[in-house]
Amino acid sequence: MAHGLSKSRLQAFRQCPRRLWLSVHRPDLQQVSEQTGQRFQIGFQVGDVARGLYPDGVLIDTPDAGAALALTRRALAEQPDRPLFEAAFQRDGVLVRADLLLPESGGYRLREVKASTWIKDEHREDCAIQVWVIGAVLPLTGVELAHVDTAFVYPGGSDYRGLLKPNLLDAEVADLLPAVPQWVAEARATLTGTEPAITPGSQCHSPYDCPFQSHCGADQPPQPDYPLDCLPRLSGRRLQGLLDRGIADVRQIPADYPLTRKQVRVARVIQSGAAERDPAVAALLNGLGYPRRYLDFESMQVAVPLWVGTQPYQQLVVQWSRHVETAPGHLAHCAFLAEGEDDPRRAFAEALVEAVGDVGPVFVYNRSFEVGRLQELQREYPDLAPALAALIARVVDLKPLTERYYCHPAMKGRWSLKAVLPTIAPELDYSALAIGDGGAASGAWRELYHSDTSAERRAELRAALAEYCCRDTLALVRLAVFLAETQP
Repeated sequence: MAHGLSKSRLQAFRQCPRRLWLSVHRPDLQQVSEQTGQRFQIGFQVGDVARGLYPDGVLIDTPDAGAALALTRRALAEQPDRPLFEAAFQRDGVLVRADLLLPESGGYRLREVKASTWIKDEHREDCAIQVWVIGAVLPLTGVELAHVDTAFVYPGGSDYRGLLKPNLLDAEVADLLPAVPQWVAEARATLTGTEPAITPGSQCHSPYDCPFQSHCGADQPPQPDYPLDCLPRLSGRRLQGLLDRGIADVRQIPADYPLTRKQVRVARVIQSGAAERDPAVAALLNGLGYPRRYLDFESMQVAVPLWVGTQPYQQLVVQWSRHVETAPGHLAHCAFLAEGEDDPRRAFAEALVEAVGDVGPVFVYNRSFEVGRLQELQREYPDLAPALAALIARVVDLKPLTERYYCHPAMKGRWSLKAVLPTIAPELDYSALAIGDGGAASGAWRELYHSDTSAERRAELRAALAEYCCRDTLALVRLAVFLAETQP
């Protein structure tokens, strides 16, 4: 049975022949991650901007391959002087859809559009496949890849000229063109055979996360309970020395094996099965006064800026949660969630300054994020800079304290809040939440600001975001109380 190929299928083959085979013969086994779906959505938005720069362009607006090929032929014949979007071409059974075909003297310029901020190897191969197909039936004057330019500052008024930076790839594509027919032949040979026996490895995540990882991992031997990657920054000679001895589990490492101090500590805790907490941390925390505030921010990054003066992929603060502890065990909570379509950052900062007061420590986890955002707000709103600077001076980072003074076997050498919390407060479980991590929260905010999102869906997202961010600051409260306990 012959199987058609497309650019995406050839790229799947280039990543892993097994991925191509499964995508054609067993698509039911795919498990597409939420992050992959978000990446696609960002790409769609950037594509919309690219087309909007050519208002006289013709969109080949159909997913049906046969219809798209026919519409492309008609557009080229009847409107040769107009740009084409998503034009379809086929060569030797390989189908491609071109982001933009721009007419110019002597033919058309092919422009591929990506939401990334630089050119990647897979982008060059993408363009080579398109040129191999399109160049056989249409004169191409050049090939470009346009990516997002992070130096672009949005002036407003839906003016996105300059958001995309075109790069000429003629020479690089020419070098790759001879290889494309070989890729096609090898891909076809893969599809006519049985499922390739390829062991999972780095190709499962590069250049993209493969949706068949669960399937391919099912036939692998069980992994040890405490693999060697539990040891922080284990690499080089230390890692190779263990592998050479046939050691795959931290519990098998001899006591005299040379490790760093931090690695020794993690190995000791895992091998003993008992957590360690240095009581010195209690003295540090109990020396801090009240009221105590616990703070967490949520932000989003968008490829296509929404607000005047912002840039692509800039960290834009849109939400905070604050718990205040006026005395041990006496808690109150308040929060800020951006509303409406206007830039929320000033309202975010003003409400935050009021919520944190002017005395007492402000606890965060991994201060570089919150402090980085506060410094950005200082630069954006100079009149609020003194108050924000005073807030920064009060920040106490619980992460280095936890990392230095606490270690539990179940953390497996990790000190993220999501790794630490189950060992001290398992009832504060994130898995039951509709939004369970920062990546999902950022994606939810992007969905909130998407014009197609319904009012009902927006309400659902806001409720889920409020619950998630509140959980983060409540977790900080529980962690601080745990570390401050004078008895183990």
